[in-house]
Amino acid sequence: MIVLVCNIGSTSFKFQVIDMGDEEKVLARGGIDRVGSENAWIRFYLGTNILKVDEERLVASQGEAVKICLTFLSTMILNSLIDAVGFKTVQAGEKNGSVLLTDDVLAAMKEYAPLAPAHNPPYLQAIKMFRELLPDKPLVGVFEPGFHINRPDYAQVYGVPYEWIKLGVRKYGYHGASFRYVTGETIRILGLDPKNHKIIACHLGGSSSVCAFKNGVAIDTSMGLTPQSGLLQSNRVGDIDAFAIPFIMEKTGLTMGEVFRQLSTNGGLKGISGKSGDMRDILAEIAAGGPLAEQCKLARAKFIYDIKFYMGAYILLMGGVDAICFSGGTGQGDAELRAEVLSSLGFLGFILDEEANKKNEEQIHAPGSEIAALVLETNEEIIVARETAKVVNGL
Repeated sequence: MIVLVCNIGSTSFKFQVIDMGDEEKVLARGGIDRVGSENAWIRFYLGTNILKVDEERLVASQGEAVKICLTFLSTMILNSLIDAVGFKTVQAGEKNGSVLLTDDVLAAMKEYAPLAPAHNPPYLQAIKMFRELLPDKPLVGVFEPGFHINRPDYAQVYGVPYEWIKLGVRKYGYHGASFRYVTGETIRILGLDPKNHKIIACHLGGSSSVCAFKNGVAIDTSMGLTPQSGLLQSNRVGDIDAFAIPFIMEKTGLTMGEVFRQLSTNGGLKGISGKSGDMRDILAEIAAGGPLAEQCKLARAKFIYDIKFYMGAYILLMGGVDAICFSGGTGQGDAELRAEVLSSLGFLGFILDEEANKKNEEQIHAPGSEIAALVLETNEEIIVARETAKVVNGL
C-alpha cells in the first residue's frame, strides 16, 4: 500500500508519500510554507533528498496548496499509485482515534474547531479538496488525542458539572503521533518488554507536552481540553487558574476574546521573557546579559520546573520509571535543559553521561544508571501512514 501523508498547519502544508512495504520507503516528500502569502516557499523532493522544486510564489490557500502538491505527484507519475491519504488531524471530540473521514467525522471536526482553531479549519479545507480531486481514494484521520483515549476516566475529567463533561469538556491530550513513535522506539532501542514498562516521553519545542506511558498504554498527559494547557509552552500560557481571566479583565478592561488572544499568542516563554517564545533566543539574551536577561532566566526556569513537575507526578502514578525520552526541537537540541531536568532523578539512581548528553547522542544515561534517558527525533508521518494502512485494511 502507498499512502500520502498530509500534515497541515495554519500556514503550512507538508506531505510524504510512503510505500508501506517492509522498508517503509519514502517515495516523495515536500512542503509549502507561508501558505496564504505572495512569497510562499515550495520545496518538493523525490525520495528523501532529490530536490525537484524549489521556488517562491503566491499560494493563496490550503486548497491551492493541495492542488500544487497533487500536480507535482502527477508529474512524477506517483499520483495514480496512491492507495490512501492519511491526515495528522487534531480534534473531533468523540470521533477521535484513527478513522475514515466520513461526513460524521467532518461534522465533528467542525463542531470542535473552537478547541483547535489554528488546525481544524485548514484541515477541513484540505480534506474537502482531496475529496474532490481524489474521489476514489479512502481518506483517514489520525487524530492527536487518539493515543490517549485509553486513559482511566478519572484522568480525563475536570472538576466541572457532569453535564459539561457530557458536552465534551474533558482532558483530551495531544502530540499523539509523536508520542506513539518515540515510545515505540524507546521500547525497541532499550529492548524493553512491550507489555511491562514505564516510560515518560517529553515532546519539547514550539508546543510542548509530557506523557506517561505504562505497559503499552498512555495513562496521562499534560495537555488537556486544548493544546493551550499543560506545561509552559512557546507562546501558550499552559496551566492557569480559570479565575485569573475575569480578574485580569476587570483590572485591564480587556475583553474575554482579547485576554484569550494574549494567553495563546503572547503567553508562555514569550510572555514571561518579554523576548521570544524560542528557547534559542532566550538563551542568547541570557548569554549577552541583555536588558531582558532576568526575565529570560525566569521563563527558562519556569519551563524546566513544569517539566519536572509533570515527570514527578507521572513517576508516582506509574510507581517508578524505566526510561525518559526527549524529542522536539528543544528536547533534542538543549543539552543543558536535559541535564537540569534529569539532575533531580539522582535519588532514583539516574546517572547522566555528560559527554553523550553534550553531543545530543541517542542514549545519554551512563553505565550503571537505574533509569535510561534517550534523545530521539520523532517521525509523526510514519505513524500516520501506519495507522492509515490499518484503517484501510480493517485492522
